Amino acid sequence: MATDKLGMTFTAALPETLAAFNGAMDDYMLFSGEPVGKLLTTAEIDPDFAMGYCLTGCLRLFGGVSAAHPRVNLELRAALARRSRVTAREQAHIDAFQVAASGEMRMAGQMWDAILVDFPHDMMAAKCAHEAYYLVGETALMRDSVAAILPKWDASVPYYGFLLGMGAFGLEESGDYRAAEVMGREAVAIEPRDGWGVHAVAHVLQMEQRYDAGIAWLEQRHSDWGQAQWIRGHLWWHLCLPLIEKGQMDRVLEIFDNHVSDCDKDMVTRLNDCASLLWRLELKDVEVGHRWDQLVDMWFHHVDEHAFAFADAHLAMTLVSAGGEKKLCRFLESQHAYIEGDSHTNSKIIEQVGRVLCLGLIAFRRSDYKKAAELIASVRDQTFRIGGSNAQRDIFNLTLQAALSRS
Repeated sequence: MATDKLGMTFTAALPETLAAFNGAMDDYMLFSGEPVGKLLTTAEIDPDFAMGYCLTGCLRLFGGVSAAHPRVNLELRAALARRSRVTAREQAHIDAFQVAASGEMRMAGQMWDAILVDFPHDMMAAKCAHEAYYLVGETALMRDSVAAILPKWDASVPYYGFLLGMGAFGLEESGDYRAAEVMGREAVAIEPRDGWGVHAVAHVLQMEQRYDAGIAWLEQRHSDWGQAQWIRGHLWWHLCLPLIEKGQMDRVLEIFDNHVSDCDKDMVTRLNDCASLLWRLELKDVEVGHRWDQLVDMWFHHVDEHAFAFADAHLAMTLVSAGGEKKLCRFLESQHAYIEGDSHTNSKIIEQVGRVLCLGLIAFRRSDYKKAAELIASVRDQTFRIGGSNAQRDIFNLTLQAALSRS
């Protein structure tokens, strides 16, 4: 057995496993390093380290990779094979991972919240619940998940600042901007490298249209989150939003080229940012040149996954913009087959909201603005269900406004 820095006991056979798990959790909080590789290297030689496979699989899911990905499937099977010989808390984590992999993120988040009732300092459970709710737009649950355990924490507990950053984001997405900004700034004061805390305050400033303040907030801190390889691209994306509003389009294109588009095919969240940024620029009549072309092959790698409706919408943006008719038809056929073949919550969200948004975006790109407006407007009040943040989903409002204007 081993005990992590928060006092949580987990099953391990090797002494080095503890350091690997603590190091991976540090990386997870800071969005830095290679937590997946660190965990896998250890899990492959420690026959009892079920939590290594569990967290690794969850990290892939939260990064936008489908449960159908062979690595996720392998990690789920490896965790389940060890389930009978680990503690009850670890078993609950494995069960939540299995439910998340089945496409039921809301239920998985509630299972992680149930762990927190007995283990309020279990940061892995807190972070996993936060991520699961975020992916399906459950903003109230994301806010309440942190609020329920926050009284059990204080500055003496490791990761306290990071928990405040999570709480700030939940408050912002729920519309409590004042409380969110106070909590987010406190989080960053405790740990300047907390990219999620920086992110929460950036959201507040964007939603309140405090564009100059948003630019200053991110510009002054990019050296702190420069090593946060798993979120820095998204923070650069956030900087681009107020820059667009201020008309600094050349700077936005420079940031896209140097900081946002430097990703690979498995970085789905970054691909979302790339597609969203190019679409927003084109809504402002900015010529983006060849930039769509460099996204097509990376996105097409995920054409059959349909991990989340939010990702499907951005994949559709890319293929209709540069992928060609054959690739776009291939995506729509695959999406239809996914909807027909599965009956879990994720497939229902894609059927009821995601597919409609995809068709609306396709119509818009083809200059059928009346059809685009009708489709997007029909699900406007349901877009929260596809996941992402309010700022990210604003792209559908912007597209609807443009479609109405042009029609």
